Amino acid sequence: MAMTINTNVASINAQRNLSLSGSSLSTSMQRLSSGLRVNSAKDDAAGLAISERMKAQSGGLTVAARNANDGISLAQTAEGALGKVGDMLQRVRELAVQSSNATNSTSDREALQSEVTQLVSEIDRVAKTTSFNGTKILDGSFAGAMFQVGANAGDNITVGGITNAAAGSLSSVNYNQADVTFAGLTDFDKPMLNQADLDSAKTAADAALAAHIAGGGTNSDAGGTPLQAAATAAAAAATAGPLSITVGSGSKIELDSMPAASSAKERMGQLAAAINAKTADTGVTAFVDAEKGTMTLLSEKLTAAGVPEAVVFGGNEPAKTGMAASPTFTAVAAADQKGIAKLSVATQAGAWDALKRVDSAIDQVNSARADLGALQTRFEKSVENIDIQNENIKAASGRITDADFAVETANLSKAQILQQAGTAMVAQANQLPQSVLSLLR
Repeated sequence: MAMTINTNVASINAQRNLSLSGSSLSTSMQRLSSGLRVNSAKDDAAGLAISERMKAQSGGLTVAARNANDGISLAQTAEGALGKVGDMLQRVRELAVQSSNATNSTSDREALQSEVTQLVSEIDRVAKTTSFNGTKILDGSFAGAMFQVGANAGDNITVGGITNAAAGSLSSVNYNQADVTFAGLTDFDKPMLNQADLDSAKTAADAALAAHIAGGGTNSDAGGTPLQAAATAAAAAATAGPLSITVGSGSKIELDSMPAASSAKERMGQLAAAINAKTADTGVTAFVDAEKGTMTLLSEKLTAAGVPEAVVFGGNEPAKTGMAASPTFTAVAAADQKGIAKLSVATQAGAWDALKRVDSAIDQVNSARADLGALQTRFEKSVENIDIQNENIKAASGRITDADFAVETANLSKAQILQQAGTAMVAQANQLPQSVLSLLR
């Protein structure tokens, strides 16, 4: 080895190794202080890219879990409100059952109707005001909503719609106008009441219904066009005979013969009893309002175009000089009465109709609550799945970026020793040119 003064190769080599050990020491200290193996792209370019994608995925999943929990809160809000709606519907049903009893007077039913009206109004208010974070959820507008429950586009749950709990939308029962044919009582073409003089008719109870119901009469006028009048009819002289009623699409109800009646009210009672005896077979129920002199027929099974129908007949026209007023047969136009917005328990027939509508509304609310319960369960399972995904992604990212302290502490010790040794060797190498001076003495 040549002895030189200008170029100290040993010192240069020692300095280079000292620099390398210093860099290793710095890296180990950075990793140990940060806890990360990858602190910059130079540490592991590919690993950094992968970990950043995983970091974005993990952050998205964290937000998605919050979204799903918000969905649970929304479903709980809607389900809770529907629970109260269901409670109110149960009370309305109780009132309808109470009103259906024949012991109630008109004033009793009016009192019941007052409470029903208030309950229906409250149901409507709850439906229109229930909201979550400013969004109405029970007025029918919350439909097609998408909940983002994943980190990527398309990872969502779509809610087709939460039931419209407004009073006008609850219940699927609907009554439409019906065309009605009333055939005669003896041979389908004979008067129900005959062989009586005019004075009897004028003095008979409820002369408005003391006329005969003529065979072949068809009334499709919702305004209540009178059927054929008979001046010789009187309630006290009724002739027994069979009766048939045709409702809507032409389905016929055949009634057995009825005995003579002493009054129009008795005759209506006989008719109602005969019709109701066949309700199980026909789906038609008759209700008598003796005060108003009307009978209401409500049909659930006999439908036109698959829609339940309702018809009313009665006769409240006063007796006229020379003839008794004829009964009228009126079809009820109620195409817009779907739902419970216009529930009425003011009559026995109305209470029966209300029962049907409220039962349908309760079924609808219960079904909606079940759907919301299922939705809550789905959201909960989504949160569980999101948490598992997030856990696994974070674990994978940690394996790439986290520092192994066992390895790094060993590297730190090694770098520290090399630093000490390198420093000493640089000092020794710097002393080598001094030996050249001995040659000059």
